[in-house]
Amino acid sequence: MAEFLTDESLQKLVETCKKKRLERTVAELSRDLDGRVFVNRSVSMDKIKYIGFDMDHTLVVYKSPEYDLLAYDMAIERLIQIGYPSSISDIKYDDSFPIRGLFFDKVYGNLLKLDAFGNILSCFHGFTSIPTSEMRRLYPNKYVQPNHHERMFNMDTLFHIPETFILAALVDFFDQHPLYEKIKDGHGVQHGDIIVTYQMIQQDVRNAIDWIHNQGNLKQRTLDDLDHYVKRDSRLPLFLDRLRQSGRKLFIATNSGYQYTSKIMKYLLNFPEVNQSDKEWKTYFDYIIVDAKKPLFFQGGTMLREVDEHTGSLRLGMFTGELKQGKVFSGGSSESFCKIAGVQGKEVLYVGDHIFGDIIKSKKEQAFRTFLVIPELTSEINSWDAKKAMFLRLQNLEFLLAEMYQRVGSDPHQLNIPDIGVLRQAIKETAESIESGYSKQLGSLLRCGSRLTYFANQVSRFADIYSSACVNLVNYPIHYLFTSPHQLMAHESSPSETSTGVSDRVNSPVPIETKLTQMKKKYGQSIVDFDLDEEDINGGSHITAKVED
Repeated sequence: MAEFLTDESLQKLVETCKKKRLERTVAELSRDLDGRVFVNRSVSMDKIKYIGFDMDHTLVVYKSPEYDLLAYDMAIERLIQIGYPSSISDIKYDDSFPIRGLFFDKVYGNLLKLDAFGNILSCFHGFTSIPTSEMRRLYPNKYVQPNHHERMFNMDTLFHIPETFILAALVDFFDQHPLYEKIKDGHGVQHGDIIVTYQMIQQDVRNAIDWIHNQGNLKQRTLDDLDHYVKRDSRLPLFLDRLRQSGRKLFIATNSGYQYTSKIMKYLLNFPEVNQSDKEWKTYFDYIIVDAKKPLFFQGGTMLREVDEHTGSLRLGMFTGELKQGKVFSGGSSESFCKIAGVQGKEVLYVGDHIFGDIIKSKKEQAFRTFLVIPELTSEINSWDAKKAMFLRLQNLEFLLAEMYQRVGSDPHQLNIPDIGVLRQAIKETAESIESGYSKQLGSLLRCGSRLTYFANQVSRFADIYSSACVNLVNYPIHYLFTSPHQLMAHESSPSETSTGVSDRVNSPVPIETKLTQMKKKYGQSIVDFDLDEEDINGGSHITAKVED
């Protein structure tokens, strides 16, 4: 075997494999894109002994916007009950506005899209986009501390989507209300002796959302009309059966209670035409844990108790015996579960939609392998495909921006600072065009121009694999090896591959900055587009501009 691993033989094998890959059908290679599983860190399914599932928004896929509208209407009703003007019920829910992954600034009442480091990518006050000048006044460095929880509220779950809209709607409502005026510090509004701060609004909305989920009848109304609020997928029972037949142990760890879990799972898995019988939903799983109280489940946890399946009540005392198939348990912790099951953390693949409660905590606390479900991924992929040309243009513009500084000398007495105004404006307009191409008014969940969002960075850091739906695993062999691409640091890339290094790809007889200066003098600030082709990047000096009439 050693002779096949020489550099020459290895190169030939790789080239052969690549050729065979190109010969595969497009359908096989792409796996329909929507059905693909994407890889951040390699996962060998051979090493996975247990697969755990969250339920809400993972196994149970709620229809959007139907389910979001139900939560919105109920939250508005609750806010009116606690004293908000009844006229807020006139605000109509618009599902084209909100996305998750935003931060709400409790001081100024703004919705912020951040990058991984806390830099502000975009800012909305109510439904109005804040211009850069105003943004810099409020946030001098265009930066906030994402982990400053007293001020910043992170809305990163699918349940936060209607909450995001309510916050924007109420900020807009009070700012434009004729009876209220802005208080001087900009932290809220005032009417007579009554002050309503944005922090109060956020807390009231958060309490209202919690109330409809825990004390209200959101779950009951969902159960009363499951066809309207929940998607059914005939692949789900086949998918779970296939996993169990491969020897994996399956378990559910959900924050929902037993009665709700039982009714909704029965609805999801009842496919007589697929199952050949009315199969009990619990037989698809080896272990069932309800009221898990994640993320606490992945930390200290709570007392593990057995559930009486007839009444839904908890049996007296802490359960210390063996976990038996078909039995339902409440609470507990991931650590105690692993001990009882006799499994190590990396032998468990946990599948969930909550980036913090399911993915980050299970990865950090228990070293589980993680599979993040991102339902928005289908829309993100479609928008990305439609805007690929614009993104390439953005890369070209940023490359040229970096190239302009490669000719600046190091002598402090010879100031030769390039004029980059036109390029920067073109980069800004291109990034805005890319952002506007997404289906939501707040843009992409995962990026803003060429920069990844805070949410996208967390996906990259903590989700080993991710996809638009958990059942997409069925598209792969049961013992599949999900392999991640190799990553290079900046110093490991060749100069020609780094935008900040001294590039060997541009050897223009006329400096790029000279061309741009000439164009700026000729056309002024009316340059709105650049035509950059392969020649421009690989050594040519030909740059053309499209100008407004």
